[in-house]
Amino acid sequence: MRIATGIVACALAGALAYQPTYAAPSGALAIEHYRLANGLEVVLQPDPTLSTAVVHVWYHVGSKDEVLGKSGFAHLFEHLMFEGSKHVKEGDFDRLLEAAGGWNNGSTNNDRTNYYEQVPVSHLPLALWLEADRLAGLWDAMTPALLANQRDVVKNERRQQIENRPYGTVELLIQQALWPEGHGNWNLTIGTMEDLDAASMADVEAFWRTYYRPSNATLVVVGGFDVAKTKALVEKLFGWMPKQDVPRRRALTAPVVPLPRAWTIETTDKVQVPKVLLAMRAPEAYSQASYDLAIASYVLGSGKTSRLYKRLVFQDRLATEAYASFNDQMLGSELTIAAVARPGVTAQQLRDVLVEEVRRMTSEPPTAADIERARRVIEVGLLSGLENPASRAGRLAEWAAYTGDPDHLEETRAALAKVTPESCAKAIAAWLSVDHAVTAIVLPEGGGK
Repeated sequence: MRIATGIVACALAGALAYQPTYAAPSGALAIEHYRLANGLEVVLQPDPTLSTAVVHVWYHVGSKDEVLGKSGFAHLFEHLMFEGSKHVKEGDFDRLLEAAGGWNNGSTNNDRTNYYEQVPVSHLPLALWLEADRLAGLWDAMTPALLANQRDVVKNERRQQIENRPYGTVELLIQQALWPEGHGNWNLTIGTMEDLDAASMADVEAFWRTYYRPSNATLVVVGGFDVAKTKALVEKLFGWMPKQDVPRRRALTAPVVPLPRAWTIETTDKVQVPKVLLAMRAPEAYSQASYDLAIASYVLGSGKTSRLYKRLVFQDRLATEAYASFNDQMLGSELTIAAVARPGVTAQQLRDVLVEEVRRMTSEPPTAADIERARRVIEVGLLSGLENPASRAGRLAEWAAYTGDPDHLEETRAALAKVTPESCAKAIAAWLSVDHAVTAIVLPEGGGK
């Protein structure tokens, strides 16, 4: 592989010379958590059982931080950050990592934009150097042509994943009916075609310079690395960057409250059968009530033993799919209940049964046995996720962002253990109500009920 710059060559040479010796710090997950002088939050979690290392950078900016008329910027940057930086030409980010036996990806949601790669531990310096170079030097490689190209990529992604996906567009309609305009959760992560078209170089540069700075980032490293060497490397690669204030970003400033009244959306799509969704607001992520509602959501609609699946799919045979999901977010979470009709079943039939089952959750809340079964499944999923180093790095970054503590495992398990039939019933009574829900009905184009 032809290397374009001497700096890249030095990074590769350093990677080959990096042979770690393990020395774990103390702590439940052996975590070291600190900040550099410029504000970069660093989380190191050495694991001597791993021959690889994961680098995960969590930028504290998501669609909730965007302003009216400039939607989709956080997601646009998820794409731009892979297109070259000061010392890495376009395409080399992927090529260098693949040549080292690694892989990488990124994602965006309401609350954050994150980037991550997994490499053999001997190539950890390369992964860290690449992240440092695009944090400090992305704009050195930016051109109008590159921006136009990635803007088209994002627009095509919207077409493929939202507009051309069955029942996809209704999710955007629900989001903007559930939250008022001006609220961070009202903003669409995917953005609008109009806002993406209108995005200028000056607009995009201002967004990058505001949010892509060390004081607005959390760097997590998980793997079989040497702590002392890695701390020195992080300081060398990131510590020279200037200190800047933490940018203004949207935070929860008042308690989340249910939607003031019921709201109904009816739309059509290129589908064969109707789908009905009920969506409700819920408390912010990592509040105790959010654990109650996560368990209630599991009992109601997770898996073939759930109430919705047994009633709609097995018993009444009205639906081919029935589920409930709980999406926890910083400014307020969302609980969604949905069913897809069998051929010949009307949307009204689905809606009637969904409403019945929501109301039955109030009159017949989960029992102690229901809660214990749900708690065990959720906890097993949590622990299983921590076995994968890439998933673990993401979880540590999430805990740091939402709770301030990247080692939040035992607190999470304790919060799940606090859920009781009484607390679950209280949360259901407060939040799970069709009188405070967005009901969305998707009908087949050209007729059908």
